[in-house]
Amino acid sequence: MPCSAIDIVTNRETIVDVIGDDGQKKGLDNLAFQSSQSLNDIQRRQRPSSGADDKSPASSSTEEHTTELDFRNDYRRQREKKTLRQSCKEKCIKCCTCSSEKCKRTIDKILPCVKTVRKYNVKADLLSDLVCGLTVGVMQIPQSMAFAMLANLPPVAGLYTTFFPVLIYFLFGTSRHIAMGTAAVVSLLTGSVITKLEDLESSNIVAVALNSTANSTVSPVVAAKLSDNTKFGIAMGVALLVGIIQLGMGLLRLGFVTTYISDPLVGGFTTGIGLLVITSQVKHLLGVTLPKTEGMYQLIRTWIAIIEVILKTNIATVIISIISMAILYIVKEHINQRFKHKLKVPIPIEIVVVIIGTAVSYVWSYNTRFNVKIVGNLPTGLPKPMVPTIGRPDLYMSEIFIIAIIGFAQSVSLAALMAKKHNYTTDSNQELVAYGLGNIFGSFFSCYPYSASVAGSFIQDSSGGKTEVASLFSAALIAVVIVWIGDLFRCLPNAILAAVIVVALKNLLMQFGDLPRIWRISRFDFFIWIVTCACTALLNVDYGLLIGVVFSFFTVVIRTQTAIVSPLGKIDDPNLYRNAKKYITEQTEGIKIVDFNCPLYFANADIFVTKLQRITGVKIEKVSKQLRRRARMNAVEGKSTSSTENNKEDINEETSEDNAPYTVMNGHVKKSKPTRADICPVHHIIIDFSAVSFIDSVGAKIIKQVFEDYSKIDVTVFLACVAEDVWILLDTVELLKKYSGNIFLQSMLLWQGLRNKWTTTYLKIKLIICTLLYFFLQAITYF
Repeated sequence: MPCSAIDIVTNRETIVDVIGDDGQKKGLDNLAFQSSQSLNDIQRRQRPSSGADDKSPASSSTEEHTTELDFRNDYRRQREKKTLRQSCKEKCIKCCTCSSEKCKRTIDKILPCVKTVRKYNVKADLLSDLVCGLTVGVMQIPQSMAFAMLANLPPVAGLYTTFFPVLIYFLFGTSRHIAMGTAAVVSLLTGSVITKLEDLESSNIVAVALNSTANSTVSPVVAAKLSDNTKFGIAMGVALLVGIIQLGMGLLRLGFVTTYISDPLVGGFTTGIGLLVITSQVKHLLGVTLPKTEGMYQLIRTWIAIIEVILKTNIATVIISIISMAILYIVKEHINQRFKHKLKVPIPIEIVVVIIGTAVSYVWSYNTRFNVKIVGNLPTGLPKPMVPTIGRPDLYMSEIFIIAIIGFAQSVSLAALMAKKHNYTTDSNQELVAYGLGNIFGSFFSCYPYSASVAGSFIQDSSGGKTEVASLFSAALIAVVIVWIGDLFRCLPNAILAAVIVVALKNLLMQFGDLPRIWRISRFDFFIWIVTCACTALLNVDYGLLIGVVFSFFTVVIRTQTAIVSPLGKIDDPNLYRNAKKYITEQTEGIKIVDFNCPLYFANADIFVTKLQRITGVKIEKVSKQLRRRARMNAVEGKSTSSTENNKEDINEETSEDNAPYTVMNGHVKKSKPTRADICPVHHIIIDFSAVSFIDSVGAKIIKQVFEDYSKIDVTVFLACVAEDVWILLDTVELLKKYSGNIFLQSMLLWQGLRNKWTTTYLKIKLIICTLLYFFLQAITYF
C-alpha cells in the first residue's frame, strides 16, 4: 500500500536514520542526499541515453544535492522577471494583433446571439422554442403585473420590464434557458426606494405645512402620495444606476463577487424577503388600508396595524383571495407536479385565474357593488422613450448596490444551474454586461430593474425550450398585451394578483424546512441562515444583507481560529498515520507528530503555538526553567568536596514530587539530579503541513519562533509536506537560509517514499538471487 508523504517522514526506520537511537540529530544531510540520488536514478531510467557527454544537473556530482534547497534550485523552473513596461508592451501587442479567427471569437464572446443564430436548427428547434416562449409569456403576464405592485408601481410597469430588457439580454446573454423579467426580491427592493422617497416627500410637506402662516387646505397625507409619473421616474433612475453598476462590474471582470455570498446567506436573505413580501400583500388579500410602515421593525409594526384593522376586512375580497389561492395551489403543487411527466407543458393556471377573475369582476361589477379594489386603467401602446431622472442618489445608494448584487446573484445562479443540467457553460462577467445593458436600455422605457424569473426559468426548461430564441416569442406575446389587449385587465381585482404573489413565494417560506438538515451539516451555516433571515425580516433589507455578509466573514475567522491541532500516531498494519484521538495507534518514544489543518496567518498564529505546546506536552518556559535548575545543580556538584561523597549511604526509599526524583539518605530527603529525559521526554517534533494552503508574514514569524524556542531546549522541529507556495514565502522571508534542513517539500518526501519502496524490492530480489546461487554452488560441489 503506498504511503503518504507524512507517513514516509514519520516512518520509524527513517526517523532512526535521521535522529538516531540516542535522540540526537544525525544523518539528515544523508537523507536528503539519498532522496536526491533516488530522483537521479529514476530520471536516468526514464530518460533515453544520449551519449556519455550528455550530462544534466541530475547526473552531476552528488555534493550538489545535499539539501532540499539545492534540489529546488536545480530543478525548479526560474520565473522570468519582466518590467512593467515589457509586460504592458506584450499585452498591447497581443491585443492589437488581428486575425479572422480572433475576430470571430471576439464577436461570439461579445454577442453570443451571433453564434446562436449561426448554429440554429430551424427544423429541430423552432417549434420547441415557439411553444416554450408562448407558455412562459402566458405565465409572465399575470406575474409581472403582480410583482409591479411589490415595486409600488402600476401593473403595466411589470409588462414593460418583461419586454424591453429581455431584447437586450437575447443579444448579450450567455444562458439559453433562463427567463428574464420581474423578480420578487428586486421588485420589493425597488419598492422600498420609492417608499423611502415618498416618505421623505411626506415629511417635507408636513414641515412646510407647519411653518406656513397661511391655512393649508391640503392634507399632508394626501399630498405625500406620488403620482404614477413620479414613481416611474424614480424607478427609471434606479434601473439606470443599477445598470451602470452591473455594466462596470462586468467590464472590470468582477463576476466572482457572488462567491462571497454563500448558499445559507442567500437562503436566509430570500426567506426574510419572502416574509416581508407576504406581509405586504395581506392588505390586498383582506381589502383593508394600512398606514405606511418603513424602516426598522417594519414586519412587526405592519402586523400590529393589521390586527388593529382586522374588523374592517372586506368579506368579498377575502372570498376572492381564498378561492384564487386554493385554485393556484391545487393546480401548481398537485396537478402540475404530479402529472408533469404526462403533461407536455404545465397548465398556465395564473393566466386562467386572471382571465376568469377579470371577466367575473366585470360582469358582477365588484368594484362598485362590493367595493373590491381593482387594477384600473392600463395604458395601451408602447411607452415613449424618456431620459431617466436620477434625483438624489445619495438617499438610496445602498439599495442600488444591493439590487445590483442580489439581482445578479439570483440570475447567475439560475443560469449556472441550467447550464450544468444541459451541458454548456456560461460566462458570469458577460452575464453582468448583459444585465447592465438591459437595465440601462430599459430605464429609457419606463422599466425598473429586471432579473431572472425563477418560475419562468423552470417552466422554460420543463416545456422543452432549446435556445434563447424562446425569450423572443415570450417578449412578442408581452408586446401584444401591451399594445392591444392590456386595457382588458382594468377590472382585475388586486386580490387575485396578491394571491399570485403569495402562492409564487410559497417555496421561499418552505426553506424553513431546510434548517434541520443545515444544523446537521454545519452549525456555522445554521447560524448564518438564522441571523440573516432575522435581520432581513426585522430590521431592514439592506441591514439584513450587510449583517449577513459580515457575520459570514466572522464565522470564517472563527473557524480558522478554532483550527484543530491533533496528534498523529502510527497504525502498523496499513502503515498509516492518523489522529491518535480517533484511531488506535502507536506512539514513537521521544517523537511527537502533529497535524495542523488550516492556513497559518495572523488570526490563529498564537493559537497554533499554544495548541502545539499542549499537544506535544512540551511547555517551553517550564522546561527551560527546569533545564536551568539542572545546570545549576551540575555546577554545584562540580564544586562539591570529597567529604560529600564519603557521607553517601545506601538509598532506603524513593519518592517524587513535582515530577522531580528524590532519595532518602540517613533519614533526610535529598533531591537527586534529574536526567534530560525526566525533564523533557520529547526530543523531536514533526509538524504535518500538508493542510496548510498558505501563510502570511505573521505565520512565517511564528514558524521561526517555534524553531528557535524549541532549539533552546534541545528539541528539533521538522516541517513535513510543505506546499510550494508556503515554501516560496519561507524563502522570501529568508527562513530557509538557517532552517532548510528542517523543512521538507512534498515532492522530495514522495521521492524518498519511492526510493524506500524500490530499495525494499531490490533487497528482496537480491536475497532470492543469493539464495538460489548458494544452492546452485552447493549442488555443483556435491556432484
